[in-house]
Amino acid sequence: MLRKSPFIVVVLVLILGLQLLPSFAQDAAPVPEVLTLPEQIAGGREVTITVSDLPPTDQAEARATWEATAARFKELYPNVTVEGLELEYNAAAFAALIAGDQLPTLFRTYFTEPSKLIEQGAVADLTPYFEAAGVADVFNPEILEVMSHDGAIYGIPRDAYALGLAYNIPMLEAAGYDAPPATWEELAEMAAALTDRDNNVAGFAFINDGSGAAGWHFTNIAYGFGATPQDIIAINEDGTLTAGFGEGATVDAMEYVKSLRWEYDVLPGATLDWGSISEALISSRVAMAIYAGDQFNFVYSQFPEADFSLFGYAAAPAGPNGRITLSGGNLWMVSGSATADQQEAATFFQLWRQFDPVEMQTAIEVTTEAIGMPILPMFVGEYQEQYQAFRAGYNVLPVENYAPFIDAVTSGEVTIQAEPSENVQDYYTEMGVVVSEVLSVENVDVASRLAEAAADFQSFVLDR
Repeated sequence: MLRKSPFIVVVLVLILGLQLLPSFAQDAAPVPEVLTLPEQIAGGREVTITVSDLPPTDQAEARATWEATAARFKELYPNVTVEGLELEYNAAAFAALIAGDQLPTLFRTYFTEPSKLIEQGAVADLTPYFEAAGVADVFNPEILEVMSHDGAIYGIPRDAYALGLAYNIPMLEAAGYDAPPATWEELAEMAAALTDRDNNVAGFAFINDGSGAAGWHFTNIAYGFGATPQDIIAINEDGTLTAGFGEGATVDAMEYVKSLRWEYDVLPGATLDWGSISEALISSRVAMAIYAGDQFNFVYSQFPEADFSLFGYAAAPAGPNGRITLSGGNLWMVSGSATADQQEAATFFQLWRQFDPVEMQTAIEVTTEAIGMPILPMFVGEYQEQYQAFRAGYNVLPVENYAPFIDAVTSGEVTIQAEPSENVQDYYTEMGVVVSEVLSVENVDVASRLAEAAADFQSFVLDR
């Protein structure tokens, strides 16, 4: 779904904006007006919308900021009431909400979910509102494609990332390395040199807790060994699905993971999840780790003592078919069961939050987000350039440390590849279990185990 060439162009624009500038609001470049708002929403009729991701009460400042934003929108459109919900996306919970016709009017979800939600008829076609707002051509079309179907747009992109390799610069330098590994083979060799069992230091890590997140990280390795979304779960011409991860590149990748544990012995003995892998990285207990570019935001918010100057970020290493890495992100969608008035109000509320220059300025001046993290650009052309120039004045991270990632993507050396689009969360969960077994039991027959997992997945998930 996400192909290489358009990203090369827009990421080149991104890098122009990723220069570390003084963090003074008055230095920020202005963002141009691109959003056209209607004179009236819902024809002036009273309309109430519910919106997910309201900050909880224990985040008083963030909640107050959210509520103030909703109040400003009501000043623009007095007939529209915006009610926040302390609800974040969860596939199982939202399946129940869909069944009960209780979806929030506007909700945030992941790039893995649109095709499923569109197929279920759970979300609204937003194309008419995009056209009226004049922003359809402003978004990166390759990102917009993730939430589109048959030419119609069903979501509003919020952010996009690619998985890469975070690494401790001083640790690599101390071991004699002046750059991160270029290939997965080189990573194994470097990780062996960086591992120090006496001091509880692992050369390399990825999420290994047996969860779907472990399957997510494993899939990035599988992509590096040549797997594609279609290889993992094939969408057949008749609309049926076939689990293909029991053979080919996924087997090669799992054999590689097995070698990291039992041959090279470079992985941590501890179980690491999303939070603890960051803690291990910043405490120098891990030298290199698979990481999402936006995960630096988690570190920035949860580990204020972290010295970001110590950490670099590179594109995923190359495998047999070159450098291929997994991408993903967040988007906003609108309930398909909402009334036409609610759908219009919800769409314009979100577009206004993202594009209005005053709102953009207000939001960035109170944000706790780690501005400058190495994420993929959401927009194209002149607007992307101006948007990045605006944000560059607020950078809080050492963006020069992320040049290995930016350079690899800009040069076309790395291919950005989307996540599998069908039953992906179930697939990730299945892979997380297999990864855990491979890391725990030395004599696991990888090919047989993956073939068994694929057969079970076919029977109990895809064919049901």
